[in-house]
Amino acid sequence: MMVRDRLPTYALIALSVLIAFLLDIYPLAFEHRLLRPQFVLLVAIYWVFVLPQSTSITLLFGLGVLQDVVVGAALGQHALVLIVVSYLCLRSCRRVRHFARWQEALWVLCLVAVGQAISFWVQSLAGREMSGAQFLFPAIASASVWPLLSLTLDLVRRGYRIARQI
Repeated sequence: MMVRDRLPTYALIALSVLIAFLLDIYPLAFEHRLLRPQFVLLVAIYWVFVLPQSTSITLLFGLGVLQDVVVGAALGQHALVLIVVSYLCLRSCRRVRHFARWQEALWVLCLVAVGQAISFWVQSLAGREMSGAQFLFPAIASASVWPLLSLTLDLVRRGYRIARQI
């Protein structure tokens, strides 16, 4: 496949990541911040799930560092989360392909919960405290958004005739 043929794929991925970044930095009221889904992580999970052989760890690392800079988190926190969650996604994507959307949502709940646990660990190393299981709220919000997000990205991907990789 020539580079010219892959241009719509790269453009679609870049556009979806840009929209996810905008949704991640959109200002919310303080009491609603814990209920914000992890949009960048969800989009990364989707593209790793759909195009597993085109996944670049270097690109995910750069995306995570960029997210750290944009959000103001500890440098490397989101990069570590993206790499670990993407690895888990790659290891399980062949089995998950046959799941129903609600089962995929449970799978995403587990992946985002792992990512949130890593973020919680990095935040605790930086001296910030979080009480109770509050760090799991974004995982629940992300799992509830997953069916709509994956359906929307599936429709757009099919509209551009981008096939899933095996």
